[in-house]
Amino acid sequence: MPKVLITYFSHGGNTRKMAEALAQAISQAGCQAQTKKISETTLDDLRGADGILLGSPCYFGSMAAQVKQFLDESIALFGKGELVGKPAGAFASTGGIGGGGELTIMAMLSGLLIHGMVVQGLRKGGHFGPLAIGEPDQRVLDECQRYGEQFAKLVTKLAA
Repeated sequence: MPKVLITYFSHGGNTRKMAEALAQAISQAGCQAQTKKISETTLDDLRGADGILLGSPCYFGSMAAQVKQFLDESIALFGKGELVGKPAGAFASTGGIGGGGELTIMAMLSGLLIHGMVVQGLRKGGHFGPLAIGEPDQRVLDECQRYGEQFAKLVTKLAA
């Protein structure tokens, strides 16, 4: 069974709720989903996953410092191309409309793309990945469901 790592930072709990919703959808779609706080995630966790989702709240129009630090540390995997070809994606929560949520997702995706990872957008909804404005409402949870199912299909296809 393909393994998906969902690693995130969450101060107020909104990003954690999204991670949990994504994990549920991924599990229902036939993959093993593991959620981990970014502070507890290791480079070996990245190596061992067949797919990786990265989540962060939006702080000043960008990802939390803890997520950026983790991406910076992942450079240790870059030289050998250890993440090349693995599916990846991002999700975020922000305090308000126009708060920089899409910028946050794009910044995380940039780091994942630089590793040579495979990113698939959503045709409907948040094209770059799920985004909550405040606490995740039903719209966001439904989007996490769709995104998780789509991501699990991609992981399964590429892990075969």
